[in-house]
Amino acid sequence: MRDLITAFGGAARDRMTGAGWRKRAGDIYTHDLGDGFHAWVGLNRASKHPPLGINPVVGLRYDPLEQFLADLTGRVSPTSATIARPVGYLAPGNSFLQLQVADPGEAERAADELHELVQGYGLPFAQQFASTDALLTALQAGGNVPNPDRTRILIPALHFLRDDMHQTRSCLAHGLSHYGQDMGMPVVAEYHRFANALTTRLST
Repeated sequence: MRDLITAFGGAARDRMTGAGWRKRAGDIYTHDLGDGFHAWVGLNRASKHPPLGINPVVGLRYDPLEQFLADLTGRVSPTSATIARPVGYLAPGNSFLQLQVADPGEAERAADELHELVQGYGLPFAQQFASTDALLTALQAGGNVPNPDRTRILIPALHFLRDDMHQTRSCLAHGLSHYGQDMGMPVVAEYHRFANALTTRLST
């Protein structure tokens, strides 16, 4: 299995970096779109035994928003996506898609297929939402962030960066109402810490 991982990893790195993508930590690639936006690709390994299965996920990272959240919460995610979708659901088939490598000799073919998927569907997806207006629409639409708890943090933080303090306060109020006061639940305590930190920023 290690030989398959090594072969595909090398082929994917050569193919992606050759097309202008930057290799980040782990199996993540980004492509600068300007104004703090980066197209994003994550390669999830989905098997422990041959053949090697790769589930490509594509998305968009907005650095100012992710840095603002890191400042607020103390949780740094230097390579995380802001929004992301499995690439198969952006393709015409709109279904789960997995690349497979059964032999090291298949790595180049799989890397070429990855590049075609990224250029054909992943990059246009990122470019479509590479503005704060479009990103806000994507977040509010749902389905573009795997964890809805993270969405409830991203939206008010983005409103704040857009200087829309009314919507920031409104989203925080809705979030606090949704989570309630059971501070023994980690997700509730985390949201309250976020809300308190953002409210402090609103007061300055």
